[in-house]
Amino acid sequence: MGLRDSLAACTGFSNKRPFDPEHDLPDLSGKVAVVTGGNTGLGEQTALNLHSKNAKVYIACRSEERALEAIKRINSRSKGKEDSLIYLPFDLTDLKAIKTAAETIKGKEERLDIVVCNAGVMAWPYKLINGVEVQLWNHLGHFAFIHYLEPLLLKTARSNPPSTSVRVVNLSSLGHKMMNKPDFSSMDAANQTYGSTWKRYGQAKLACILDAVERQERWKGENIAVNSAHPGVINTELARGPAASYGAIAKWAFKIQGKFLMTIPEGAKTSTYLAASREVDEHNYRGKYFTPIATETSPSKAARDPELAKQLWKISEEFLAKNDPKL
Repeated sequence: MGLRDSLAACTGFSNKRPFDPEHDLPDLSGKVAVVTGGNTGLGEQTALNLHSKNAKVYIACRSEERALEAIKRINSRSKGKEDSLIYLPFDLTDLKAIKTAAETIKGKEERLDIVVCNAGVMAWPYKLINGVEVQLWNHLGHFAFIHYLEPLLLKTARSNPPSTSVRVVNLSSLGHKMMNKPDFSSMDAANQTYGSTWKRYGQAKLACILDAVERQERWKGENIAVNSAHPGVINTELARGPAASYGAIAKWAFKIQGKFLMTIPEGAKTSTYLAASREVDEHNYRGKYFTPIATETSPSKAARDPELAKQLWKISEEFLAKNDPKL
């Protein structure tokens, strides 16, 4: 990769690496996937990419109406497999809903091959929801979801041929670099305002990278690949957060900026690559961070700190143990 492509990957825009999900992914018949936030934007496109290659895909989100609309759109482009696209009720900020979603999957499926942790918010005004800063749920909600799904993921990994790994993909962001000194000494510390919605967003997206690193370490020896991805600088519904924080000016700015950003199909390529490409196993990508398109990239110093990853894991585990809903 040349200097121009390296800079493009680091700054968040596409380096135009050739990757076409339609032609470059293997057939996914028999595989089961879950895409959180699969009702719109990058999540919907990722679900389409996987479904088009014959995977059974669960669309996990809060709104059944919006999920069914997305399912209709996907089925119009990926025809003949209507029964393999399913709505899964899921709320990233509600542990009971998260656990129920995981139990639903475990009750219906004998295997789970792919989980794309895509749902989240960006730059929202400071707010605690169920004891956690709203943006930190980008990490904690998926931490809980994977925790509850772990038995099925391990079962699948141990039954797969060695050439096929189970995949977990954490959607992060270049924005993780906005937070250089997070405080993961306690959940109260992680819940602080930091004086900036963007620093809180950076903390949440940093947490998504650290989670992938630590989870991969804990699953060492298992046939599971856990990686994180910055999808690119894209105009999606995430812009609702800055609009809520900064008002009409931010909304107008994102509308103008959107004309120059990456498209959603381009933005979904990197997460799709990590979810299903043969190259992930061929190159043994484990606990890595990727930028568009499908390019391994070094994240910030904080994102490479194993002690910070362990601190985050500890407070996440403690929060879940303390607040685990009994169904």
